[in-house]
Amino acid sequence: MTRNVDDIVARFAPPAVSTVSEGARELMHEIMADPTAPEPVKSRRRLNLRMAIPAGALLAAGAVAATTWLLPVSPAAALDIKEDNGYYVIEVKDLYANPKVYEKQLRDAGLKITLRVIPATAAYEGQVFPTSPDMKYLEEIKGIYPPGPCERVDGCAIGVKIPKNFSGVADVAVSRKARTGEKYQSTTTFDAKGEPMHCVPYLNKTVTEVTALLKERGVRVNKYADLTPIGAGDMRSVPGNWYVDGGMLTEPGVAFLSVSEMPFPEEEIARLNQKSVKGYGCPIS
Repeated sequence: MTRNVDDIVARFAPPAVSTVSEGARELMHEIMADPTAPEPVKSRRRLNLRMAIPAGALLAAGAVAATTWLLPVSPAAALDIKEDNGYYVIEVKDLYANPKVYEKQLRDAGLKITLRVIPATAAYEGQVFPTSPDMKYLEEIKGIYPPGPCERVDGCAIGVKIPKNFSGVADVAVSRKARTGEKYQSTTTFDAKGEPMHCVPYLNKTVTEVTALLKERGVRVNKYADLTPIGAGDMRSVPGNWYVDGGMLTEPGVAFLSVSEMPFPEEEIARLNQKSVKGYGCPIS
C-alpha cells in the first residue's frame, strides 16, 4: 500500500543571521509558502524539506547575554522585552518556564503573541519563522542575527523584533536543545545544514554503509520506512543491502531512514544534487 511521507513523518515530529546562503533561505520560505503536496514520483517517494519544516518560528536564546541591545531584567523574568527604534525586541531568558509566564509578560507588553518553547534538532536551533493563525509567514516580524558564520538552515537568531504597530496575531515557537530521550517537535532531513549527514554522500549507499556513517557521528537507527508505491511502511529492520534515499533524526542520537530495495536512477540523483546544492551548499551524492 502507498504510504505518504507526511503521514510517516507526522508520527515522529508532531505539530508543534549571518552567513546563510540566500538559496537556502529562499528555498525554505518557498516551501513553507506552498501548502500543496509534493509532485508524485512514479518510482519513489523521498523525504524532503517540505515535511520537515516546523509549523511555527524557532528562536534560540543562546549567547545573548553579551549583546548590547538588551535591557537588564530581574533573574526571575522569563522574557526580556525591550522597546528599540520602533520595535519590541524579545529575548527568552528561561527556556523552561511555564507558557503562562510568557503569555503574561507578552500581554503586559500589549503583544498578541503566542510563544511556545519546543525541542528542536540542531539545524533549527536559532530559526525565526513567525506565522499568522492561517499559517502564513509574517514578514514584518524579524529575527536578529549576530555576525560570524552559522551552521544552521536559516541562521542563528539571538532575538526577535516585532514592530510596535503590529496589530495582528502571531505564533512564535521558541526552540531549545532537546534533552536525551526527548522527541523533537521540529526536525528536518539529516543532510540539512547543521545535521550529521550534511555534505556526506549517501544516496544509493546501502543501509549497512549509511548506518556505519551515522554510528561514526554518534547516531543509531531505530526505524525504517520503504516509501515506494508498493513499500512496506514502517519497519524495525531491513536487509543491509537495501538502499538509503533519505533520513531524519527523531530525537538526539536516533534516526529514521527512508529506504528502497532499488537504487535511484542517475538522472534523479543529478536532480536531487542540484536541489541540494541550491538549498544546502553541497551535493548529497
